[in-house]
This record gives sequence, structure tokens and C-alpha cells, in this order.
Amino acid sequence: RPPRSTLFPYTTLFRSEDQVENNLDNMHFFIDNLGFVPNANHLLDRSQPPFFCRAVYDLYKDKNDKAVIEKHIAAVLREHAFFELDRTGPTGLSSYGNNCTRLALKESYPWLCARVGITPASEDEGIAMADELYAIAESGWDFTPRYRTGDSLFAPLEHVNIDLNSLLYDAELKACEMLSEIGRLSDADLLRRRAAERKALMCRLMFDSADGVPYDYNFANGSLSKTLSSASFYPFALGVSDDSAALKRVLSRLELAHGVSACEYRGSDEFYLQWDYPAVWPSNTYFAFLALRRLGLKNDAQRIARKYISLVDSVFERTGRIWEKYDGVRGDISETAEYATPAMLGWSAGVYLWLSEQLASADY
Repeated sequence: RPPRSTLFPYTTLFRSEDQVENNLDNMHFFIDNLGFVPNANHLLDRSQPPFFCRAVYDLYKDKNDKAVIEKHIAAVLREHAFFELDRTGPTGLSSYGNNCTRLALKESYPWLCARVGITPASEDEGIAMADELYAIAESGWDFTPRYRTGDSLFAPLEHVNIDLNSLLYDAELKACEMLSEIGRLSDADLLRRRAAERKALMCRLMFDSADGVPYDYNFANGSLSKTLSSASFYPFALGVSDDSAALKRVLSRLELAHGVSACEYRGSDEFYLQWDYPAVWPSNTYFAFLALRRLGLKNDAQRIARKYISLVDSVFERTGRIWEKYDGVRGDISETAEYATPAMLGWSAGVYLWLSEQLASADY
């Protein structure tokens, strides 16, 4: 059992059903009006990663009530259609992107490029770079060296994404189950076949044939990403791969003294970006734990959870705050080049509480 938390020593872990439904209603509203859930309510030119279906499914299972499906299934299918129609290319797999106008790219590239330490040689080059950077921003990993090529530090529009396609595969299976539950069997069959197709394409294109490790795939040159990242936990967490040996290889390359790094250590090839070595993010920790638990690597899952909880506790004892992200080598607040790490985000506290709850359960 985990040690008593220094953050919430007397708090009973709970889930507010009302707030869950509020969140779903907000996301549903945006999907009805935009076709996707935007990055923020004032940033309407790019999506969030597609978690809406998973959230609807969790509430449906928790309440055991088909009314949840009937209320939200149209929005679930519309968000899926957005990624199928607007974010799927010639490989049949999906990529992050953006819906920015050229004017928006022109106006924003000076500060955006400055944030990642790039000075464009021309306005056209700056606009092209902003296009790439906003695509990374849609992933939530703004910014990361996952999409480095020989010609560019950031080339996400040349890649299909291991996390995005894993999320869409999971959404297709969950939507299929929900559609079947309300009698829409032909619609469910279409999604079942799409999920099988997506999984086959991912296994053919995105997994290293030598060791089974998954990566983002560069379709422009037919190669795997040069940078291993915590996105490689997603296919194991969400059912694309059951290869526990490959998962242990991913963990061995990303686990640090105080948690799971966003990206693998690469020696001098460091940019001090937010989503790079040695940053420990709660979302990455969450998917690492899910992956390890799903494939029966219980001791590894427990160790990763305890590392995150202990890291948050120790920094809280010194600073009195929870932080956006942490340094997995120093066991402290993360320090990167883009901006000063802010205190307290919802997912930091949420993952902390959820992992504490998992370790306190009978399974552990």
C-alpha cells in the first residue's frame, strides 16, 4: 500500500458524476459546432487529441445506462469523422494537423519560432514552420523532438502518430461496443472493420521489426522516428500490441530515477523543450501505468506509480505546490527553455490521486 500522502492525507478519493457530465456536455457542444474539441475555447484552429469517446464510454460503464450512449453517440461519431476526413492521409493512418489560415500563420510565426529557438530565413519559411508547430500543438506535446528529420527539427506533417492512432483505434472499438448496445449493428460493423484495418496498418508501418518497439512513422521517407518517446506506451495501453517484451524495452529506455521521461536521452542532441528528456509529465505516467498493468507487468506498474507519487510529494513538501511537470533526473521541478514551469494543472493532481487510488486497491 502507498505511504500516506503528504498532499491529501485526509482526503477520500471520489469522482463527481455531475462534473463528469458537465465536461462531456462542454466537449459535445464544441463537436456539434466545430466537429472537434478545440485546444481551448479561444483556440479554435486545432483539436485536442480524441479522448471524447473514451470519456463517454467510461461514464456509460460507470452508470450502466444506455441513455449516456444515446445522448452522446452522434458527437462521438462526428469527432471520429473529423480525424478520418481532416487528419488521415495516404497511408490510411492519422496525423496531427491544424486549421490555421495563412494569415494566422503569418501573424504568429515570429513569436512561435522564437519560443523554440528558430530564426526563419524568410516569411515563407516562418509560415511553413508555424504550420508544423501548430500541428505539434494539436498533439498536446508542444513542443517535442519526436518529429525531427535530417532536414528539420520539427516535421510533424511528414509523420503519422503512434499516440493518435492508438487513441482512434481505442475509440473505434469503444464506439463499436456502444453502437451495438443501442442496436446500430451495421454502424458498429463499419467501425469494427476500420479498427482492424488501422491496427494492421500500425503493426506494418509503426513497429520496429527487430524489437517490436513502436514509433511515429515518417511516411515522406518511409522510416521510423529518430526519437523514442512516451507516446510508445499508447499502443500497449490501448490494445494495439500485446508484446510485453517490447513494452519492457520501451520502459528500460525511458525510465529515470524519478519517473518516465517524455523522450529518450540522446546525449548532446537535446533542445530543452517541454516534452523532451528528462521531463516527467502526468499524462505520460498515466499511459505507462495503463500499459504495464494491462500486460501484467504489475511490479513495473507499481514502481512507476510510486515514483510519480513520491516525486510529487517530495517537491510539494519543499515548495507547497503541485507542478505541471517534473525533472526525472533531479527529482525536482522541470526547467526547460520554452517557459517557466507553472504550478498546478488539473492532470497533475488528477493522475496523482488516481495512481494513489490504484495502489490502495486490493490489486496492489
